[in-house]
Parts: sequence; structure tokens; C-alpha cells
Amino acid sequence: MLHCAMFYTPAAYFCFTPCRIRWMIHPAMILAGFIAGITPTWPQKTETPQSILLNPVTITATRSERAPEQIPNSITQIKRDTQQGYQPGATLDEFARGTPGVFFQNQFNFTQDLKISIRGFGARSPFGVRGIQMRVDGIPATLPDGQTQLDSIDPSLIERMDIVRGPSAALYGNASGGLIDITTREAPNEKFVIMPRQVFGEYGYTKSELFMGGRQGGFGYSLYGSHLQQHGWRDHSAMQNTFSQAKLNFQTSANSDLMLVFREFYSPLSKDPGGLTYAEMQANPRQASARNVQYNAGEEIRQEEMGIRFRQRPAAGKEFTVTAHMLHRDFQSRQPFFDGGQVQFDRLVGGLMAQFVNDHQLLNRPNRFLIGADYGIQNDDRQRFNNNFGKRDALNLSQTERVHSIGPFIRNEWNIVEKLDLVIGGRWDWLHYQVKDQFRNDGNESGSRTVSQGSGSAGLVYHVSDRQQLYAHTATVFEAPTTTELLNNPAGRGGFNPNLNPQTSLSNELGFRGNTAGFQYDTAVFFIKTWDEITPFELPSSPGRAFFRNAGQSRRVGVETRLATPEWKGLRGEVSYTFSDFEFEKYTVNNADLKGNIFPGIPRHRWEGLLRYSHPLGFFGQLHVHRVGQFYVNDLNTAANPAYTLGQLLAGWELRRNNFESSIFFGVNNLFDADYNANTRINAALGRYYEPGPPLNLFGGVRVRIVVF
Repeated sequence: MLHCAMFYTPAAYFCFTPCRIRWMIHPAMILAGFIAGITPTWPQKTETPQSILLNPVTITATRSERAPEQIPNSITQIKRDTQQGYQPGATLDEFARGTPGVFFQNQFNFTQDLKISIRGFGARSPFGVRGIQMRVDGIPATLPDGQTQLDSIDPSLIERMDIVRGPSAALYGNASGGLIDITTREAPNEKFVIMPRQVFGEYGYTKSELFMGGRQGGFGYSLYGSHLQQHGWRDHSAMQNTFSQAKLNFQTSANSDLMLVFREFYSPLSKDPGGLTYAEMQANPRQASARNVQYNAGEEIRQEEMGIRFRQRPAAGKEFTVTAHMLHRDFQSRQPFFDGGQVQFDRLVGGLMAQFVNDHQLLNRPNRFLIGADYGIQNDDRQRFNNNFGKRDALNLSQTERVHSIGPFIRNEWNIVEKLDLVIGGRWDWLHYQVKDQFRNDGNESGSRTVSQGSGSAGLVYHVSDRQQLYAHTATVFEAPTTTELLNNPAGRGGFNPNLNPQTSLSNELGFRGNTAGFQYDTAVFFIKTWDEITPFELPSSPGRAFFRNAGQSRRVGVETRLATPEWKGLRGEVSYTFSDFEFEKYTVNNADLKGNIFPGIPRHRWEGLLRYSHPLGFFGQLHVHRVGQFYVNDLNTAANPAYTLGQLLAGWELRRNNFESSIFFGVNNLFDADYNANTRINAALGRYYEPGPPLNLFGGVRVRIVVF
């Protein structure tokens, strides 16, 4: 176990330990605050009109700054709205509500993490995010093996989110569903700004936040800390965590800039209430699974990470970017079974990315060429112990797991004629898995495995008018198993599961989008075919532990549409609809032919509506309604999750006086007091598919912004 000395502020706990890179995080935050207090204003350089930092990007999800109308993909950009500062600040879905094709579950079980799916990819992940690449401030949040944990992303810190719906493997590799590109809050334009926020809610919910930042000449900084805790609506669901980030930006010259990011996450408590059967859910939805209580299911996490990005424009139309990052994660969990039911691993991750962008003329037409490569390494020192009713028992497994990934890529964006853009790209992914068995009681299960494959994409954008585009896109996708998927061997041994292979997909998409008189609208139709789809299942002997297998063949047909209105007398709204027709075409399990069965975990129909109002005197309100249709929870289609409708009402008052702003707000979650399941566990053993969500509940808080100087 790690030991540290702590001190407490109203916003967060901070921890000092000698462990690897943690020592770099807090000194950087202290240094930035010290500089803010004593450094005189730096003189502006005369060349600042060429500055990279002074030109905010539009879309960065395609690895270079691009306007959305130039991209042949379904893409949604969500910028921070004032009223997003009045959400509870617990999970990422608070920021991305209303995005068609994107489905969130599991907002209340912090042990399993928020579940995100795009076009059905990721819905079947038993924990964390799978099938979706994620970037935060240009730094990968997705590990080299394709798994993403959302611990170190605080929703209150998000400034902008770009969501690419559909394959982006040709640029980022090892993902079928798409990309979520997050930018955290930048330094304010003033020299020093302080913004505390405090939120309270039912079931012991409290979140304390403190944001500080400013700019002085060519230097910008933002510091953030938060502490979140709750005892939870369900039994055995208490949690608490602390998060901190320091983000420093330096204008190193007229044509270059440097960004440093340091983050730390610490969760000493996160209990897992587990899934319930349908009968248990009907009898008492607040109860925890008896096995989860018996074995004290839950986890503890400590994670530190840092990233550095350098950008330079050596000449007009040319930009070179290099990014390096590293991460350390100490993880311990207790699962609701005896045999190997306690897991701990010490993880080290490092990576390097380099790319070059060149804007030039091709046959007298504008052309952008991008070339680069990603390298990542992941090293896990993993042990499993028997779980003797919550107490650690004998060692069951000990092994070192390593993943190397290399991915060179190219992309070319050419304006063929005035109204037509052609975009093509390709990437080759090479992943090498290695496991060294250090527990030889059951034989030596050491081994290695290499998988590699190319991904390609091609798209056209036809500009019907200056504000309307028709686009088409086709892409091949390669998605390799994660180390967890490979190493959770249903044979009960160490080493790799020899029967699990990568999945591949072919995606085709047609879309139309535009902006007319302030009305923003977009519609996309897609068809995706997948071979050897990786699917989870559980064994009765190890309930709660996911194993994985390949389904033979599947197909996805879907429609995504969204309409947003312009603001009229302080009132604006938006509505979205998602239709998902996903089914297996070839799939046999235990001699049962599942051809024609519908994918579990994804509703066929889903609607979202959002209405916002702001009054000149500072009063504001928001109503969000989300309708989710029925969906199956197992491959056999013998059990289903009932349809439900959720609503959130938000209201408050904001006061602005010169350099001082304050606001008070309150909200109602589950406005219609619906009985629903906030999460479903796909193919769970013993029929424990359901994790009920809380009934109508209240929250509220205060927020202050002070410009000190």
C-alpha cells in the first residue's frame, strides 16, 4: 500500500508521496500559483497575430484544426455553456447530453465507471470505455491496448467536447465506435481569477471544487481541485474521490507553444452494489447483491499522469507537433467470488506521438497532407488473491503483462473543385502482447502474441451551399482485444485466451447537415458490418467477472438526427432522435443459433429534448427529457430492460457585478420519478442484469467567480 501525507482545502485533498511521477504534480501547481502572484506582466511580442495560442481551434478530432463543414464524418461539437456549470459534476454525460448515437449508462456505480457507447460499440463493456478512442488536451486517455478509464476526467473541468460518431481507426487506431476529444478549461484572459463551487445533493452527495487561473503575456495557467463523495441511494454504493490538475501554457516564440499537464486522481473508497435479478429489483431496488456485500465488492485507485505537447509552425501552412505522456496507476479491487476474487496491479504507461501537417496546392487546389506515428507501451504487474469474504487470502495468480503498440498514419484533405472535398486516410496498427508468469504452481503460462492490420477511410463532402453539406464516408476498422479481455481466461488458467481474436468492421455512412436562419440540423444514416465481434459473458462460478468470446458476424443499421434552434428572447432548444437496428448474422453459443437476435444493451429508439431559458435579470432554467426504449440484456434475447423516461429540471439566479459573479442553483433529477435501471450488465451470470437508478432527488449549490487582478 502507498502512504502519504495529506492536507485539506475546501476544494480538495492533496497528497504528497515519493511514488514515481507524483512529486511533479503539486510542485507544478504551487509554482504556477506563485508565478501568478509575483510575476509582472510579460511584454507582448509584436508577432502575436501569428500566435498558435491566440487562435482557438474549431475541431481538433481530425488531428489538425478544421472547420466542421470540411469533415466527412458525423461530428458533434459541444462547447461549455453557462448552465453546464450548474450540473452536479459527477459524470461525463452531464456535458454531452443530446448527442444522437451516443448512449450513456452507469452514472451511479463508480466502481464500474461510466459506460459510453457510440453506434452500439462500447455498450457491452463490463467496465470502463471500450471501442472508443478518447483524448484529453491532445493526450491519449485510451491505453495502448484500447481500454479507457474515465477516473481522471472531471466533467466540471471540460471546456469543449468533439464527438466523432463512427470509425476513426484510420487516424487513432484500435477503436470501432469513434472518438471523444476533450479540451479542459483554458486559462482565463485576466491575470488571476478564482472560482470556487460547492454542490450538495441527496444520498450524501457533496462536491467541492476550486478553479484558479490567469494569463500574463505569453504564459497561461489553470489549476483545479475537486473532492466528491456520497453514500449512495443503493446499499453498498458509498464512494469518494479527489482530483487535481495543473495545466500550463507557454508561448515559446511567435510560431511555437508548449503545454504541460499534470493530473492526480485518488479514490480510497468505491463500493460495488452489483446487479440484481428482475425479482430482486421489483422487491427492493435499493438492495445490493448479497454476494457483493458478502465479499465486500469494491475498489481503491490512485493514478498520476503527465503530458507535454510542443507545437511549431516552421513556415506558413506547416505545423509540427510532438506529444509525450506517462501514467502510473495503482489499482486494487474485490470481486464477489472466492477464487482469485481480489485483484491488484501496478500499471505504468508511456507514449510518444509525432505528426506533421502541410497545407499546400495540389493541381492548383488547396490540399492538406498529414503524416505521423503513435507509439505506446503499457506494463502491468498483476496479482490475484482469493477473496475470503472480503479478506485477502492465498495468492492465486502473479504475472507481468506488457503491450507495445505502434501506429503510423497518413491523411490527405483535398478541395478537388470549389464545392467538393475529398478526404482519404490510412493507418497500420501493430500490437505485441507479452505475459511473464511469475506464479508457477499451475505451470508456466508465459507467452506472447502479436496482432497487426491496416485501417483505411475515404470520404467526400459536397457543399450544397455555404451553410449546407452532404457527405459520404466509408472506412475499415481494426480493433484488437485489450489485455483484460485476453487474460480473463475462461479455462481458469493464466496466460492468454487462445480463442479470442481481433474484430474487424466495414462502415458506410451518408449524412446531411446545415445551418439555416440559426437552426442547426444534421442527419446521418449508416450501415456497419462486423466480423468476430468481441462480446462479454460470465460464468456461474465467478459472477461479476467478465470473460470474452467472438461472435461470428453482425450488422448495424442506424439513423441519427438532431435539430437545435436559435436563441429567441432568451429561449432556445434542441431535440435528437436515434434509431438503432443492430443484430447478429452469424453467432452460435452452446449449440444455440443466435442468427437474427438483437444486440443487447442498445435501445432501438431513443429521444432527447432540451429547453433552456435565460432572463436579462439573471434568472435561468433548463428542462432535459430523455426517453429510452426497451432493450435486451443478453445475447439469447430472453431478458429485457423496460423502457423509461427521465427528466431533469434546473433553475437558478446569477448576479454579475464588474469583477464579481455569483450564482445559486438547484435541480431535480429523475423529474418524473421513474422506476428504471441506470445500468445493465450484459450476459450477467445468475440473471443479475439490473442496477436500479435512484428515484426523484434534489441537488443544489453555489458558484462564485472573482477577478482578483
